[in-house]
Amino acid sequence: MRLLFASLLGLCLLSSTLSAQKETTETGMYFIGFSDKKDTPHTLEDPSTYLSEKALIRRALHDSQVNEMDLPVSPAYVTAIAETGAKIWLTTKWMNGVVVAAAGPQVEDIRKLSFVEKTELVAPVQYDRPSARPVIPNMDRPAPELEPVPVRKNLYGYGWKNLDQMEGDSLHMWGFRGEGVLVAVFDGGFPYVNYKDFLGYPDASMVPASYDVVEQDSTAYDSGTHGATVLSTMAAYHPFFFIGTAPDARYILFKTENGKGEHRLEEINYVAALEIADSIGVDVVNSSLGYTTFGIKEMNYTKKDLDGKTSPASIAIDHAFERGMIIVTSAGNSGNDKWKYISTPADAKHAFSIGALNSDGSRAYFSSFGPTADGRIKPDVSALGVDVTAITASGRGITKANGTSLASPLVAGLIACLRQAVPGATNQELLDAIRQTANQADEPDNERGYGRPDFAAAYRLLMMSRK
Repeated sequence: MRLLFASLLGLCLLSSTLSAQKETTETGMYFIGFSDKKDTPHTLEDPSTYLSEKALIRRALHDSQVNEMDLPVSPAYVTAIAETGAKIWLTTKWMNGVVVAAAGPQVEDIRKLSFVEKTELVAPVQYDRPSARPVIPNMDRPAPELEPVPVRKNLYGYGWKNLDQMEGDSLHMWGFRGEGVLVAVFDGGFPYVNYKDFLGYPDASMVPASYDVVEQDSTAYDSGTHGATVLSTMAAYHPFFFIGTAPDARYILFKTENGKGEHRLEEINYVAALEIADSIGVDVVNSSLGYTTFGIKEMNYTKKDLDGKTSPASIAIDHAFERGMIIVTSAGNSGNDKWKYISTPADAKHAFSIGALNSDGSRAYFSSFGPTADGRIKPDVSALGVDVTAITASGRGITKANGTSLASPLVAGLIACLRQAVPGATNQELLDAIRQTANQADEPDNERGYGRPDFAAAYRLLMMSRK
């Protein structure tokens, strides 16, 4: 997985140079796929045991029925896997399986189990954890209570440019700043976010919940600065210094990026985070991440894999969309590279993929090109991605950053505001309105998609269509 800042920032993680491992003799991380969900204690008739009330309300709006994919995996199968001596690392109900840390002989024993359909090496072992099973922390945290203030240009400080290029200031002026909307952010770590002044919360206890999917032994408030910078463009609230595009939204932070190397396991981390986000009722996800090449070259994607049906993360995005969520993701920073094209999961049919623009509206030189392998237009829209103002990871200063990583959260934050503004609209209706009112909606292309959004126009279109 790559964090999608432009390379000139020097913030991308170095790819691992680990050679391919022989899975029969060396310890590795393996995905184990199950044949069914036999003997799960949960039922379709009572989804309240695995889906929150907020998740069920969101699904009802989208007429999304709970189905077998939503059921947690069979605990009997998980126990049988653990009895081989393998350590259970992750469980995933949408992929119906587990990730384990196991040696070759254990993998052979696992393959002999009658319910096992698939075993696949997804990464070398790079972390350890004291617990035998993954432990997911409590995600139910209180919403921040920010003192309402009038919308004025000088109030936003360095954040004004990020907002007004897409007419987001109009949404804020009309009272829509993301209140009541739950946003998840997938990234590589969020240092200093638990310091109360980072997001402008009046008390540190109001800091968003988080989950380190990668290491599972700490919060997500560590590792690289990428996630903190991305988050600040949406969530920061420092009147007269910097206000983000959705300061009133609630944020759940997921560390899914492995700082020790690039491997397919990160895609399964992504799936697991999406499942949790769905279950707690997340409305909008921002992921400034992408997958193309890995430390084990046999895992690399080719351009024909950009079909929305190959990457587990891309497939999971479509599952999340069917359940009423909106997944906003960076298109990629390979426009000036040999690869040139978007990365996964921006290729997903229902991923809202964001390209990067210069301040004059032209495509930033690094912004990746579409289309997908099956000919769909990508990116969907594009936003400012050059000299984007953000809060430094320490929370105490301003930085300028480049990349589709920055364009994506600017859009995601304003989608949260639009979700608040038109709560009865479906995710498809919201995204269609954004495309239809963007500045090159009549002639979309594979450089900028439908162009730069106009969120005030999208709101008006949605309201007119609902009369």
